[in-house]
Amino acid sequence: MANKWVLFTESSDNVGGQELQLMQQMRQMQQHGLRTMLACRPGGRVEQVARQQGLAVLPVRFRNSLHLPSIAILRRWISQHQPRLAICHSGHDSNNLAIAARLVWHRPFLLRSRTYQPGKPSAWSYNRLVDATMVPSHYLRDALLQNPAIRPDRIHVVYPGIDFAGLDVAVNQPLPAHISDWLAASAAPVLLHAAMLRGEKGHLTILQAMVVLRDSYPHWRYLVAGDGVARQQIEVEIQRLGLADRVLLAGVVSPVAPLYRHADLLLMPSTYEPLGMSQIEALALQCPVLASNTGGIPETVADGRTGMLVEAGNAQAWAAAIAAALDSMPQQGQMAEAGARDVRQRFAPDSNLQQIMALSGLSGLLAASH
Repeated sequence: MANKWVLFTESSDNVGGQELQLMQQMRQMQQHGLRTMLACRPGGRVEQVARQQGLAVLPVRFRNSLHLPSIAILRRWISQHQPRLAICHSGHDSNNLAIAARLVWHRPFLLRSRTYQPGKPSAWSYNRLVDATMVPSHYLRDALLQNPAIRPDRIHVVYPGIDFAGLDVAVNQPLPAHISDWLAASAAPVLLHAAMLRGEKGHLTILQAMVVLRDSYPHWRYLVAGDGVARQQIEVEIQRLGLADRVLLAGVVSPVAPLYRHADLLLMPSTYEPLGMSQIEALALQCPVLASNTGGIPETVADGRTGMLVEAGNAQAWAAAIAAALDSMPQQGQMAEAGARDVRQRFAPDSNLQQIMALSGLSGLLAASH
């Protein structure tokens, strides 16, 4: 079984979409007979969630990009277990893994997952540090290749896998009482925004659109699920605009799936989004979607066929789109049904796994695991 191992590394302290995606990939590989190990910081949130999911963990501190104890632990584990594939993510773990792998006789294929690019991309890290990098959208790949020194054959689009089976189970779970009470207080349409509270997520754009529609569409309500650094700014703007009776800042909601069942529309007004997950999950559960025409979002929503795309940051355009959607809810439902068929095929976890193994040249290993 030594050659059936796949090593994952993650030096992040937080658990977000990227970390949950790697854990799902681990579970998916295990279902295909592969053995997986996650190297992550001991005592951190990533380790905690991984252990809760029954995943094997290798404690590695990843204190910096050249942390000799971390390199030694990884080298020893790789030498002992001889994994065919190693998937890295954040900066520190990718650097330490790349060094450790090159200190053994038969190193694994090194595949890095990059979900965003902070600052100017380094050609050396893409061309030499790892064997290949997977990104979640053609948009992000094109952005990286704006650096002409980066080799195009080293950057590959691999759409994430969404746990649709888990969504289907979670959608019927009860909501927290403060949300249930707020929903029960009115029969007005609910527009859901499930995203971290950060400037690029577009919450202020929707609040401005609510003001534009205050007289002509006064009844719809705005449910915000998430938390983050922009919370205070958003709270101040809600009060300033006199919208407190129509907006609920619900905080972090986990799982978020039950909210899609209660929402009339899912809003995704981001000004920057390499791909986005909320709109994919909403469509999978047949919740109609209005999303920004920016970044990788158009790769997930076909305008006029599976949802509506709106100019990012333009409150007037968002007000018009919301009004049009509220006036055509049967058509919105039909588009959401088409969207469900589309995303459940393109973003299936098994499709994600097949792409990863093909990219790593290990499709035969996966086939032999059935």
